[in-house]
Amino acid sequence: MFISIVTIVSIILAFGMALLQLSLTFGAPFGEYALGGSNRVLPPKKRFTSGAFSLIFVVVGLSFLQLAQVSISFFPNLFVKILLIAYTLFLGYAIVGNGVITKSKKEKYVMTPLSIIGFSTSVMPHLRQCFV
Repeated sequence: MFISIVTIVSIILAFGMALLQLSLTFGAPFGEYALGGSNRVLPPKKRFTSGAFSLIFVVVGLSFLQLAQVSISFFPNLFVKILLIAYTLFLGYAIVGNGVITKSKKEKYVMTPLSIIGFSTSVMPHLRQCFV
């Protein structure tokens, strides 16, 4: 039961981040919360990056759905395992990037806690698999 709740939180965060990145791609004024926080509305180059992140977060969300056996298998199981390990490592980097490196207070105080929650909920299923 605990793992399914953790996975649900991971799914919500992944699809939520996909929506944020997609909105940034189309010019929403939330740029201070992402990609360094230096622009209110992202310039074209950063919009492309944001669009790519949006697609990545959708694939991650679908992978979590597959892991929770909520949906059909979209991807091979090995791909899902590798992707979710890479995503967990990315979130670990995001904690440092958002919490220490960024100069944007909005990114620091909003995205750092979300990165910590995402990292924690993403790493828990991997730890469980190691010890079970």
